[in-house]
Amino acid sequence: MLFLLWICVSPITAQTATFTSQDISVARYLGNRKAAVSYTFDDGLEEHYTLVFPQLEKRGLKASFCIIGSKVGRDQKGTPCMTWDQLGKMADHGQEITSHGWGHRSVAGLTDEELRHEVQRNDTAIYQHTGIFPRTYFYPGNRKTDSAVAFCSQNRVGTRTRQISIGSKRDTTWLRHWIADLLESGEWGVGMTPGITRGYDAFRDPQTLWSHLDYVVTLQDRLWIGRFCDVAAYIKERDSTKLKIRTGRRHTVIQPSCPLDKRIFTMPLTLTVRTGNQLQAVQDGHQLTVSQKGGLSVFNFNPFGGAIRISLR
Repeated sequence: MLFLLWICVSPITAQTATFTSQDISVARYLGNRKAAVSYTFDDGLEEHYTLVFPQLEKRGLKASFCIIGSKVGRDQKGTPCMTWDQLGKMADHGQEITSHGWGHRSVAGLTDEELRHEVQRNDTAIYQHTGIFPRTYFYPGNRKTDSAVAFCSQNRVGTRTRQISIGSKRDTTWLRHWIADLLESGEWGVGMTPGITRGYDAFRDPQTLWSHLDYVVTLQDRLWIGRFCDVAAYIKERDSTKLKIRTGRRHTVIQPSCPLDKRIFTMPLTLTVRTGNQLQAVQDGHQLTVSQKGGLSVFNFNPFGGAIRISLR
């Protein structure tokens, strides 16, 4: 007896990777972290090289050091300053070396010619000795005018218009509360001190700073510890970048557009895609590294680059 077996085969439908603008967004901070903090050190004091730099290197951290060009290799009010050789070594290791003015003069009271000299002479000196043009400016005494800010902001990613002292007035408890407030509010904190063991606003005990750095390192999954120039650039790029999204059956194409000067703004941005599936992303022929975090696919992209094509793995 002959039996015929009929097998019904359902068509296999490929998983789709179609997303809307509600699913896709640029993260507030790099790596989709909740908040950001930058540590800035003023006046180019020698202790920034002999004490701070080794402590940062030990923890794999980067900070920002603003210098007074006319004081390099000399002293600032009796406190020794770094040499150009020391500054060059720090720049080579990725620390930000930026401008605090050639003579540490308040930009608020300068004539146009004095302002150009104060800013441009320091820029030139930093570039000549480190090979890197400073893309930020830190105002001495935080004194400034709208017109001075406009001038100092030319060809830069940002200037330091606000900061909070983390030196002699602070202790471990205060510093931890400061970081907790940043994480709760999602803000960018800019900490500042010139002195370490000596000089203006020096710590009562520098171990307070080293312990604080140990603490924030443990928070790096939620807290971006970044150079001032990097965070400033990221925020401007984030707020300027537009995403055009086109969906297909098996993939979604995202075209970023950023009007800023790509010769100055060079930070990658972080994109988040709301999905429970593993994604792959390609931009300009390069596979992007995608991580999965709490229902989001997260990856960095070039806001000045070509279209990003995302699909399911």
